[in-house]
Amino acid sequence: MRDVLRSLPVPDHLGLAYDAWAPTGPGGKVPDARRGDWLRSLARTKIPRDYGAFFRRWGSTFKSPNDRTFELELVSRLLVGHGNPSATDVGLTVHHTWGVPLIPGSAFKGLLAHYVDAVYGPDDAGRAPWEQPQDQEQRAQYRGVTWEGSRIRSGPGLVYRALFGSPDAEEDRAYEERGLPAGAAAGLVIFHDALYVPGSAPDDRPFAVDVLTVHQRSYYESMGATPPNDYDDPNPVPFLTVRPGVRFVFALSGPPDWTDLAERLLTEALQAWGVGAKTSSGYGRLARPSSRQALAGSAPHGAEQKQRVERPRHRRGDRIVVVRVEDATGRGKAKFRADDGFLGHFAGEPPPDVPLGESIEVWVANVSAQGYTLTMRPPRGRR
Repeated sequence: MRDVLRSLPVPDHLGLAYDAWAPTGPGGKVPDARRGDWLRSLARTKIPRDYGAFFRRWGSTFKSPNDRTFELELVSRLLVGHGNPSATDVGLTVHHTWGVPLIPGSAFKGLLAHYVDAVYGPDDAGRAPWEQPQDQEQRAQYRGVTWEGSRIRSGPGLVYRALFGSPDAEEDRAYEERGLPAGAAAGLVIFHDALYVPGSAPDDRPFAVDVLTVHQRSYYESMGATPPNDYDDPNPVPFLTVRPGVRFVFALSGPPDWTDLAERLLTEALQAWGVGAKTSSGYGRLARPSSRQALAGSAPHGAEQKQRVERPRHRRGDRIVVVRVEDATGRGKAKFRADDGFLGHFAGEPPPDVPLGESIEVWVANVSAQGYTLTMRPPRGRR
């Protein structure tokens, strides 16, 4: 069948070309000598012209008051689906119908769940909410599920439960006796797949070739039977990625207050941690298009260049003074400006009732390139 396919033109659907049209050798893999040139030819694949009509039709389905869409831009390369079966040993997830870059909703939902638990959760996640010290009570609402071996010992906190849902847990009865939500429940927020914005890549060619060099090939191929050594030849392994600068539209559905919180937290997580494979090497980071230049460390182009935006200068745990300002988005949210000019908001707790123009002392719960997440509760040991 592959011999027949090779006699036909390579399709403009990158998923088909990457899988079914791969010039495999006897072992079912693309030979090393051919892999680089073949991938470079695939990277020249242009997005189908009709995809734009589909994208607009897809976007028009999110018009309900319970829908929220926002656009983020890749600051670094993206590799989603690294573990998918592939003739190159490195998979890539693309849209099944159109072959365009795609980030599955399950991928960034899982990322956000881990981020919320690790960054906003309590210092000691093993303690029940009623066992937490006073300064950790608010953070306990962000705690994820706790496990004991292979058993789910306790369900998540209120915020985590609302965003992602909850399973049944062994300690549900203890929670119910204290008037806390318990038991299995679906999350209130739906995380839809994020789709490529047509025209956001140069000439609508969003893919690029990257290289991973394996220095201990015999060790990996023998599954550890051959020890690592200094005389193996480095083995460059080219693979496809999505290039920086490509934009994605993210879509969330659910109660507006919860999708608003999910958007803010997801933006923080994608910027700080990234999504997909090789995030420890800086892959998969996304940011608001307006802040990408600052994150990438480059200045915008044009005759009148704007001054490079700096990152917020305060750190998590700092006590700062902020001023209540109007919400420029028109949503009526409580916004506060710090002394370095960056805005802050409260997540998971009601904002203080401060008139516009008045100041108040708060603590920094988290920091992103867009500004601060604030809290009225001091960190442990601080007053």
